Amino acid sequence: MPNDNEPRSQLPDPYGHGFVRAENPVERTQAKWERQEALRLRAGTFARHPALITLRAVFGLSIAFVAFLSVLYPEQALPHPGYTLLIWGAPLLLATVPPLLAGEALWQSIQARISLRETDENIAGGRQSLRSQPGMDRILEGIRDVRRHHTVNALLGVSALFLLSLSTVIRIETTVWNLSFLLAMTMGLAHLFHSLFTIDAVVQQGDAMPCLVHHAPTHHPTQLGSILGELIVLHLDPDLVLDWSSWLASFHDSLLPGYDQNQSWERVLYILLLNANGDMSDKDAVRELREFIRPDALEAVLLDPEAKFNWRSLQRLLDHARVWQPGAFQLLDRLQLDLLRGDSKLLRSPWRMDAALDAECPEGSGHLFIVLNNQTFDPASARIEVLCPGGDPFSRDHRFELQPCPSPREAVSLNAHGEDDALDWVPRYLQQGVVLWLGVAWPDKTQGDRFVQVILRDEAGVVIESQVLRTYVKRRVGNSTRRRFWALERARVWAQFPLPEP
Repeated sequence: MPNDNEPRSQLPDPYGHGFVRAENPVERTQAKWERQEALRLRAGTFARHPALITLRAVFGLSIAFVAFLSVLYPEQALPHPGYTLLIWGAPLLLATVPPLLAGEALWQSIQARISLRETDENIAGGRQSLRSQPGMDRILEGIRDVRRHHTVNALLGVSALFLLSLSTVIRIETTVWNLSFLLAMTMGLAHLFHSLFTIDAVVQQGDAMPCLVHHAPTHHPTQLGSILGELIVLHLDPDLVLDWSSWLASFHDSLLPGYDQNQSWERVLYILLLNANGDMSDKDAVRELREFIRPDALEAVLLDPEAKFNWRSLQRLLDHARVWQPGAFQLLDRLQLDLLRGDSKLLRSPWRMDAALDAECPEGSGHLFIVLNNQTFDPASARIEVLCPGGDPFSRDHRFELQPCPSPREAVSLNAHGEDDALDWVPRYLQQGVVLWLGVAWPDKTQGDRFVQVILRDEAGVVIESQVLRTYVKRRVGNSTRRRFWALERARVWAQFPLPEP
């Protein structure tokens, strides 16, 4: 039997008693994420400055030019490696270190964010496994490509500067001397072309929504509840979707009693779209928003500059979706135009069908959007048949039961005080109608103009309306990817404008 008077061992119990974790792992991960986010934003904003981007390209060109002149005029070559370090050392650091820091901080930040999503129960959107979300593998691979581009660019710059410095300590006009200048010239030109081809990887640094540019919807529903609201959500990256759900719940809580949540949300997006297009001033937009959003909540949900989602960031997301799917916004523009001019087809026809197809289909695939409204006073059924000659699939048939959405009796104004206007009618049409998002594709080696037919039939199969759409099928992407990137970059710049006054 042990003696109670004997001193007990101060060692901790091997079964766990006495082992106390000094810090919370969630708090440690949160602190790491905040540090990396701050570094990413600072380094990324610095790296994407136009002066540094120009310096990044000029650096390699200058080394190639000096190496070429040194071969032509050996007596004018730099006499000591210290001169090369004095001239090109600082530019090399400025051109390569900020992108490297931003790319590495982005990777560490994303890893910490994934860990937080998996472990923190109090995070917005709840615990989720981001790695298993659709599109996350593409996002991570895109971030790896960014890090790889920055690393290769730095290695090319260091190699070019090293070879130029090495040539200054070699005997003049020997074979090794000429070879070192030739290699320095080659590395300098390689650095130049690599900098030009990977400028996108530098420009996208320092983004408040870092995963957005790497994400594109690979799967989407065939039938959308609306154009604006669902398109925005479908183009959000998996991490933003979780934050978005939490923010949207707070927006619904900010509505005045009696207003439909879905129509109010569509109306907010439509107002912000008109404001972004210059069709509505900031003052008029704020006044319209105050009609259905509580005055005490408007500033919190839309006008908070520190919030992830606010007036400008929502406009950026609208532009982001428009760059990816311009056809859907063509339908929206045509609906607005028909309402404003009081088109006889809109006012008198029992059905309104509109369709939009991408003007070009890179790699033989594109997107077809169809919107259909029942303009009678009773629910009705209709069928939409899509024919794609030579494409895949050749024919599709969709049947719908549509709720009534009577048209206005006459042309409406864009913004009329106290009366029905386009701000009331457009969200109503979007919510009570049917929006189809269909993919169209053509087999390999198909190129040139192709046509798609959209047919509207009643329940008995009688043709009500038919439209034929044209597109140009291309087998290569060409400059489409780069044009899209710079359009997305313009949307990002737009989000940096000051917020309107409440």
